[in-house]
Amino acid sequence: MKKIVYTFSLLLIGLVAQAQNIAPLVIAMPDDMLIGVTLEQRKQLIAPEKDTAQAVVVNAVGDTIKRLGFTDDYIALQTSKVGTLEVKLLSLVNNSQIIGVITTVCGPACDSRIDFYTTDWNPLGQPDLFPQINKDVFLKGDIDRTSDDFLNAYASLDMTPVKLNFSSSDKNIVATYDIKNYLSKDDYKKLEPFLKEAPQVYTWDKFAYK
Repeated sequence: MKKIVYTFSLLLIGLVAQAQNIAPLVIAMPDDMLIGVTLEQRKQLIAPEKDTAQAVVVNAVGDTIKRLGFTDDYIALQTSKVGTLEVKLLSLVNNSQIIGVITTVCGPACDSRIDFYTTDWNPLGQPDLFPQINKDVFLKGDIDRTSDDFLNAYASLDMTPVKLNFSSSDKNIVATYDIKNYLSKDDYKKLEPFLKEAPQVYTWDKFAYK
């Protein structure tokens, strides 16, 4: 029943969400996502003729906003010395679209949050669109969780800094456990043997990320 209700809600969104590319969405993006960036500056950030390295503006509070990546359905922006913003158009089963937004802050460990919106920037309160991530996701599956070495290393994990990134070439999200920049060198050295070497990859199935 939950799946049916969820699918129906996405179909309702499709009645008002028309297919489009990323450029007009950046123009219409809420001001609290692009603080102090004027309409003309937004146009500079989405100018297709500009090389990414040249798509740079300074907002009203003196922060340099730099375009890091740009395609028809994706834009990545450096919004401050410690922050980035990524926006991705995601197609649904009925060929309508929603927006995924990843906001990342690094200080020094990077931590991200992901939010979803309709194409007219109404928030989607759908917790099932992206799974909850905990520290166990990044641990190897074949480790002895009862060993003293593991228990001592695991005890140092009092937070889970996860950096999320959209792929510019597909709908995937890459989740990187940025624990190395949070732990002391000694604590990380103890933990490292228990960590997966590759980041987690989440794929979009036109309903949710899996």
